[in-house]
Amino acid sequence: MKNHNFASKIITFFVVMISFAVLSSSQAFAEDSDLKCYLDGKQLHFNVSPILKDGVTYVPMRAIFEALGATIKWDNHAKSVSAVKGDINIKGINFQNNTLVPLRFISEVLGSSVTWDEGTKSIYITSPVAEEKIIAPVNRTISVGSQEQSKSLSDERNRFVIIVKHYGIKNNQLYSLLEFSNMDNKDISINFKSGDQKIIKTFSKEKDPMPTLKIENCTEVTHKVVIDNIGGNIYKIPEFSVNQACVSSNQSQQDALDVWRNNNSGLSELGSNLVSVRKYIQGQTGGLQNFVIPANKAEQLILVAPVGGKDRLVVEGSYFVGGLSNKTIEFQLDYEVVSELDLGIYSYIYTEPVY
Repeated sequence: MKNHNFASKIITFFVVMISFAVLSSSQAFAEDSDLKCYLDGKQLHFNVSPILKDGVTYVPMRAIFEALGATIKWDNHAKSVSAVKGDINIKGINFQNNTLVPLRFISEVLGSSVTWDEGTKSIYITSPVAEEKIIAPVNRTISVGSQEQSKSLSDERNRFVIIVKHYGIKNNQLYSLLEFSNMDNKDISINFKSGDQKIIKTFSKEKDPMPTLKIENCTEVTHKVVIDNIGGNIYKIPEFSVNQACVSSNQSQQDALDVWRNNNSGLSELGSNLVSVRKYIQGQTGGLQNFVIPANKAEQLILVAPVGGKDRLVVEGSYFVGGLSNKTIEFQLDYEVVSELDLGIYSYIYTEPVY
């Protein structure tokens, strides 16, 4: 990519004026109808055939400028024409419809490369490869609380938004409902740094059929006989104990029942076979790695972090954008922990058992 130290690069030249009448009478120029011109592999067709003079190929001005992506403007007062592409501004003098310009000079000024094939009498123009501007990873903060700046982080370039839907304190724990909205056509993965926080995800699933189990009652009852020496009465007092051999034989079935309960305990509508189950999904160190937000989808996570008497709490995370960008962008959730949770509004979200 060529760098320019000024906002606009202006090139002025006197174009070669050749009308059809001059072409038919002048021997200084030779029209070459066999010469072919290709732009990025596609042949260009001109209303006027290219001209060869002193080893230089001339082509119609408007046609080559427009093919190379430049915009043509005519100044009737100054009787001049200009072609603009990006920061390049080429001005021509004495413009007419059939004005011809040197092909190699114009192409290279506009950033293209030009090669000549003598065998096929062909000119090949290759457009410059556009370079994607990579934005360096930056720390971003979502501030919430009484002095909040914003409850969302919007990455317009990658069409990705993080929203703190709501949050509050319960039993000296900060609960946050976070929504990650991916509006792009590529997946984005979320990461949270290790810490004391717990991260909860809701899964919607069909209820599994309850396993058929035969769990024995392992409680055994024995009676202790007590004789009242004064009144002469005899009493039988029950004593309860657990048969450990029975417990061991039932353990596998009990484990299966516990697994079923863990996987099927959640909120469901009456008569529906669907159940919403919440589970901790963080690693042993409290972090979360590569939680994928699919393309054009949104995901919600509940983040639980101990407040411990702090008046501010910062949870650090990042998200990874693949494709051409292929970069990681860091962010922070910066809470002012002064708000008490309104259980009347959020009890459904935070009081449901989590397995």
